Amino acid sequence: MIKSAAASALTALVLLAGCADKSANFGEGDPDGTSSTLADGGWIGGAPDMSDADSASKGGGGVATEAADSAGATEIADRSAASEAAPLGGAPMTSVAPDAGPLRAGNVDDNADLDGFIAYLARVSASGVPHRPLDVSGRVVVTVRGAAGLPASGVEVQVAEGGRTIATLRTTADGTARFHPLAYGAGDGPFTFSVGNALAEGAAGTTVDLTVPDQAAVERVPLDIAFAIDVTGSMGDELARLKDSVASVVERIEALPGDPDVRLAMTIYRDEGDSFVTATHDFTSDIGAFRSALAEVEAGGGGDWPEALDEAMDEVLAKPAWRPAGEATQLVFVVGDAGGHPERQVARPYTESMKDAAARGIKIIPIATSSTDDQAEVAFRQMAQFTGGRFLFLAYGAGGAATGSSTDIGPTDYEELSLDDLVVRLVADELAARTGTEVTPPTVATTTTQPAGQ
Repeated sequence: MIKSAAASALTALVLLAGCADKSANFGEGDPDGTSSTLADGGWIGGAPDMSDADSASKGGGGVATEAADSAGATEIADRSAASEAAPLGGAPMTSVAPDAGPLRAGNVDDNADLDGFIAYLARVSASGVPHRPLDVSGRVVVTVRGAAGLPASGVEVQVAEGGRTIATLRTTADGTARFHPLAYGAGDGPFTFSVGNALAEGAAGTTVDLTVPDQAAVERVPLDIAFAIDVTGSMGDELARLKDSVASVVERIEALPGDPDVRLAMTIYRDEGDSFVTATHDFTSDIGAFRSALAEVEAGGGGDWPEALDEAMDEVLAKPAWRPAGEATQLVFVVGDAGGHPERQVARPYTESMKDAAARGIKIIPIATSSTDDQAEVAFRQMAQFTGGRFLFLAYGAGGAATGSSTDIGPTDYEELSLDDLVVRLVADELAARTGTEVTPPTVATTTTQPAGQ
């Protein structure tokens, strides 16, 4: 399959750490972490039905056979044909096989160049790329620190305009929160930002600093990592590779200084008309149990271009038993190559899930695998920017990167790293911000910056 080289994308990430009649009968979770779901792991509501009309024949060990490969090939062919017929803002999408050796990835921080990101959103909108629009102009960056100058992570920030509370945010590990006035129906301000008795004012497009009492020292950082994984037919090779190599990078995370208290969860998703739309495995600190659950997962279904991204983002935030907001450093890795269905009426669009994550201090870090298109890239970048995360994508040196044809990300806009090293480094950065100490991740794979040809 075209996408077989993208396998390590899912490997590195998990290593790191609809239709009602088509979905499992899930119990309702609680965004504040007081869910009544299973105490430690397990499929919420029962294991999903992995069978699918497009991929009914499966091989041993959870690896899809030719039927699933065919389903994945159909998805990719549909996307390629659509791109050839109507390229949006650039050349048709192509897939490039990476060089031998460790898979490399790039990443960008759209908050570092918000004006450029807003220009990108305007351009893809004008090009007709389907997505759910959300105006992020006028962003206010709120930084909260303790009296000693260390970041105050996980604290609640109230935002008011004209004496009325219009938004509630929570700081991430580095003590920052991002307020986007137009996303909440606000004007240009002035706005009042408060954390307890600490108050500050700021208008649209400014920065705000608040000082609060020092937080208690954290000896062992609680770390909740959840994954939203596209398991349609085109992702079959990623899943097969993932099952073979889950342990090593998880061990690297657990071995980081500070001995983080790691728990893992996952929401897998396909699309309406498949054997299931979404299914969720609850948080567990038992890496072996998580690995066993992952071994049950098989790729299948899909068939059209977009997938149930909206439903997956809603579920990954609502169903697993997250620890109470503010208690843990919390991340969601979204892994896939396709966007959602912006034309579809859903209970909670991904733009609302972005607001939910921001209110709880959860960073969303998407990673785009091979055959990523414009529709996927814009949705992934929206989620990352709004919550303070980064957009990750496979990179192939002079061959390009796993981005859409309308992308504004050029080959000199990012450094290439081993994907394993990159994701471990990102987690180490979160832990360092939370503890106020430097956390140096052990490097196993080769790191390269601007390889030959770029």
